[in-house]
Amino acid sequence: MERMEETNITMTLNGRTTRALHSAVVFTLNRWAGQEPIDQEQLLGLKTALQGCVFEFDLNKQVDK
Repeated sequence: MERMEETNITMTLNGRTTRALHSAVVFTLNRWAGQEPIDQEQLLGLKTALQGCVFEFDLNKQVDK
């Protein structure tokens, strides 16, 4: 079976959208019902990346004061 090439999409998000996505990922992980493990791994990675973005937005807010 031939594997299809993975498609990647680049997005630009503001702080509010990033926080909303982070909250949605955390909500989903907290109520994880045991679906495919690969999905959970992807969500855990996404949670970490989004948390880093939230920290960056917070840091930039403090520097701008």
